[in-house]
Amino acid sequence: MSQNFQSTSGQMQGTGGQMSQTGGQQMGGQGMRFSEIETPQMREMTQTIHRAAMTCEWCADQCIQEADPMMIECIQMCEDVSELAEVAETFVPRQSRFERSVLQTLQQAMQACAQECGRHSHAHCQECAEELHRATDAIQQYLSMGQQGQSMQQGQMQGSGMQGGMQMMSR
Repeated sequence: MSQNFQSTSGQMQGTGGQMSQTGGQQMGGQGMRFSEIETPQMREMTQTIHRAAMTCEWCADQCIQEADPMMIECIQMCEDVSELAEVAETFVPRQSRFERSVLQTLQQAMQACAQECGRHSHAHCQECAEELHRATDAIQQYLSMGQQGQSMQQGQMQGSGMQGGMQMMSR
């Protein structure tokens, strides 16, 4: 059974059904479902990540135009952050089991990139470093909220005797 998918403004449309960024719709008519529940905190964090990625792309472009060999590390780190951010922007809304690992890796890359950019006196590097600091703070806050939410859920399930099932299903 062949499915022809075409991407249009954030939606994948197929002959047997639809799947969209808002989730909950049938995928390919096969009865498979997925959920993308976007909270305000999640939306704010992904927007902050997106801004940081765009700033890194701009910074890398500016560094390339300078043709200064001392900027190679800055360019590479900015590109790494930008690409990792794209992965995070995909994993977070669908609540992937790897969301936490991806965000932690992105956060580490952002911290290293902010440190590298901060070493340079160029205005674009300084602006990039500032944006990256905001993004790492947003990720840390989001990850901390996730830990609190998981602890609360596990505490509630202990009272109902479902702790073992939760451990098996946990990310």
